[in-house]
Amino acid sequence: MTHSADSYRLYRMNALTGAIVDFEDFAAWSDDEAIATALPQAGSRRIELWCGPRKILAVSGRGGPGELSFGPTGG
Repeated sequence: MTHSADSYRLYRMNALTGAIVDFEDFAAWSDDEAIATALPQAGSRRIELWCGPRKILAVSGRGGPGELSFGPTGG
């Protein structure tokens, strides 16, 4: 049985209010690969990375409350 790439969604949010500014859907072979794609996008905006109902990563943006969290990974 072959494993197909999973679908991930990266949300970019206002660092202070948490309002979603935009999002991007992409495919990755593992949570680690998806995190490596998402982390460089952290900056002035808060980012959250999701795979279906699982929150994989949350990083606060500059000027927002400090946060770096990783959810349980499944891949």
